[in-house]
Amino acid sequence: MKTVLRSLASRLMTGPSPTQIDGPVHIIASPYKTGSTSVGKSLIALGVGHSEMPHDGALMKALKPTLRHYRKQTRNVQDFRSFEAAEKGKILEHFKPLVAKAARHDIFHDAPMGHTHLHPFIRKIIAPEARFIWVNRDSEGWLESVRKWETSHPEIYRNHEVWETEPEVRIANRLKFWKRHHDAFRALADTFPEHCLELQWSDLKSYSALAKFYDVPEPKDAFPHTNAAKN
Repeated sequence: MKTVLRSLASRLMTGPSPTQIDGPVHIIASPYKTGSTSVGKSLIALGVGHSEMPHDGALMKALKPTLRHYRKQTRNVQDFRSFEAAEKGKILEHFKPLVAKAARHDIFHDAPMGHTHLHPFIRKIIAPEARFIWVNRDSEGWLESVRKWETSHPEIYRNHEVWETEPEVRIANRLKFWKRHHDAFRALADTFPEHCLELQWSDLKSYSALAKFYDVPEPKDAFPHTNAAKN
């Protein structure tokens, strides 16, 4: 905990690096509705993280052209080192607005640094010491949670009506979405296996798997199940 606090204090006093996020940070990189908020809270309880970056819709809007560009750029990338060599300079320049806000936090469980809004390769360039956590959830449970979430937030999900009109189309789309982002996470894990943790939904019953990954003691308190009733 002292190490984490010293790192955060140093960032606040000296200001962030102009293009990168310094020190160890923690990114929940699996899609929405995979317990990311709970994992974020658990990292604080474990003492490995201190500050969660909240959802930033305004920043997402400002970054939209850049996000769209890099979504195309990363569509088929598999080799981190080659991608880094070719794109690092441009990425660090284009994502300065994100770094300026994100550098004061060390846990990212929501947009734009968390979930799947940015390819893991880009986030690893922005935050070289980042740890990435992916939570696998069974397809049936995840799809039902996504359906409830999207249909209850029509202002965000323009295609929410497809769940009623053509549910099989939306299901196929979401499963393809899952696979694409899981493949990207696994590509990063090929280069940084010690920085990537893949959990199962059942692992969120306790701190055990996370504590082992971070090599810290398990808290005595119960694992925080935030938003459990909504999942």
